[in-house]
Amino acid sequence: MQALVLTAPGEVQNQRVPVPRRPERDEVLLRVTRAGICGSELEAVHTKSARRVPPLIMGHEFAGRIETLGPEAAAAGWQVGERVVPNPLIPCGRCSACARGMSNACPRRTLDGLHHHGGHAEWALARASQLHRLPDGLSDDAAASAEPLAVAIHAIRQLGAMAVLPRAMTVFGAGTIGLFALQAARLVGATEVVVLDVDPARLEIARRLGATHTLDPRTEAGSLDGLWRLAQQLTGDGFDAAIDAVGRGDVRTAALRTVRPGGAVVWVGQAEEEVTVNGGDLVRSERRILGTYAYTGEDFSSALALLAAGTVDATTWSETFPLSDAAGVFWRMLEHKETCIKALLDPEQ
Repeated sequence: MQALVLTAPGEVQNQRVPVPRRPERDEVLLRVTRAGICGSELEAVHTKSARRVPPLIMGHEFAGRIETLGPEAAAAGWQVGERVVPNPLIPCGRCSACARGMSNACPRRTLDGLHHHGGHAEWALARASQLHRLPDGLSDDAAASAEPLAVAIHAIRQLGAMAVLPRAMTVFGAGTIGLFALQAARLVGATEVVVLDVDPARLEIARRLGATHTLDPRTEAGSLDGLWRLAQQLTGDGFDAAIDAVGRGDVRTAALRTVRPGGAVVWVGQAEEEVTVNGGDLVRSERRILGTYAYTGEDFSSALALLAAGTVDATTWSETFPLSDAAGVFWRMLEHKETCIKALLDPEQ
């Protein structure tokens, strides 16, 4: 079969590889219909991350049709031909984190496309226990976006868990997660959402998706002083919340400095670098820093429900490419020669 393979640290190639083995027990073999390229995969190749061990078929955002069933999957009622999307984050279900409802923090969790082969291929194995049926009206393009939408939903729910109800907030970064966070924020009642990015095309998409203000952080209006002036106009204070969907240390610091006393900043973008925080200011202002990682099963189900209802736009700003051109798309995105925000791969083209 055709697959996009991580062949060495920092190297991806289109290759012919064997079709996965016959599914066992609760496994199913999926004919992949659509698969997304995640920013974390681009970053892993760019940095030659040791977390992904080659040879590996990446891809944790994908949808497909059931082609073959293991015996337990068949006994559970799954049928050949059903359109499904797998939740790729697989927790152990037995640890204290899982018992607390934090399956995303399970120390023994695995992820399709990271710990085992994923969906950047014509065929992929998945666990039946992780599958979600797709309604007839939900496109493959939208279904393959359930995973990053779940990430954004989880980030916004973190604010609710801390009793921060954002009326006015900032979103740093208008990539896939930032644009989904923007839409999720509007759905929970945010009336003013300021999106910051250096790409004018992305800011235009953010405006179309509901951003009330879009700013380039390199300009005076998008500077910290400019954001404070805007916050004073909108709220008389700082912003209720900020979402960092970039992951750089300087962005995290800036996000924290835009929120009001008692407000919160959610760090979504993954970054290993240390961030300097003024402890005295944090204490006196009672601002809160919330880390957020991936999503729970509930978040994933919510993402699919929103996509099925057409409440969230996942498709008008994505672009679909043939799987046969996957390596080329990957390198063009890394070299910033491909301008699309979200690239989807179609094995059937």
